[in-house]
Amino acid sequence: MGSPGTVLITGAGSGIGRCFAVSLAATAKKLVLVDVDEPGLAAAATSLKDTTADVVTLAADVADRAALERRLLEPTGSIDTLDLLINCAAILGPGEWASQPPEDFERVLRVNLLGTANTIRATLPRLRRARGHIVNIASTAAVHGWPGLAAYSAAKFAIVGYSEAIRAELARDGIGLSVVFPLLIDTPLLNRPGTPPILRRGRRIPPEVVVRKVLDAVASRRRRVYIPGSVRVIAALQGLAPSLLDWYGARFGLE
Repeated sequence: MGSPGTVLITGAGSGIGRCFAVSLAATAKKLVLVDVDEPGLAAAATSLKDTTADVVTLAADVADRAALERRLLEPTGSIDTLDLLINCAAILGPGEWASQPPEDFERVLRVNLLGTANTIRATLPRLRRARGHIVNIASTAAVHGWPGLAAYSAAKFAIVGYSEAIRAELARDGIGLSVVFPLLIDTPLLNRPGTPPILRRGRRIPPEVVVRKVLDAVASRRRRVYIPGSVRVIAALQGLAPSLLDWYGARFGLE
């Protein structure tokens, strides 16, 4: 894939989503930024006002499929084709599973999993016309579940399974799909109250590094992106020696 014409980014009001927008503003013709956070969206658009890209903001909750589809049909959000869709919208929903309110658990699944599926469904005709590409941001929590983040881990595992299942279906229409497995990205999401200990350990990855590696993967239509590369080892251990990975987690206080 060369320079994308039209790009839609969910979760674009902050964090990794905004970083993708900043990076792509230099090459994309049109950026459609989606987020439920209206002030964040406005700030993102302001930061891009001196770029050459046509920037459109859509305040929408990706968990609300009908509302999202309506917004994409409005004149401000209307696009004929979509070259690149980047699904970044996510919430953590931290807390011990047994004491977590069920509605909080369900909200994480709706935003992280159904939000991803809703956005793909809502933009699929446009992706087909462009033979575009989809990026789904998963997590290392989609390789080995993280304590204190049961809902988040479940949603990210499900995103991987969903992505693997639809990839072959989408390929028939010339649509590519990449799943990203980052470790700890240095974004505001990790600094919110109630962040579990597992997210306070280890070195955080600058979002700019993640964006660069993901866009390189999109250019070659790579299916899986592990950031850093050591996450590939975790994935291999989970498949070949899960008990060893369990021991490692217990040894270093991750369980």
